[in-house]
Amino acid sequence: MAVSGRRRFDDDKVVRYETTEKDFEVEVARTLNKWCVTVYQLPDRQILVQDFFPERWKALARAQDFIRLLNQRKKKEEEALRGSDDDY
Repeated sequence: MAVSGRRRFDDDKVVRYETTEKDFEVEVARTLNKWCVTVYQLPDRQILVQDFFPERWKALARAQDFIRLLNQRKKKEEEALRGSDDDY
């Protein structure tokens, strides 16, 4: 069976991920024939990081990495605060 040269509709859709605290958003969108991963700081959507990838799956993987790291950042801050409270 021949493979169609047309892209699936979902391949061009913008994908957004938010951190659990809703303080950062990571977006994957097609830009200039590449896939752009942008990290925004909410609520004003200030751009913190942008990275470009030739393939969509690489951009999605990097976006998920950013979300995982941002979520871990909050957990580490909470653990550090709990640890400093135990010192007294």
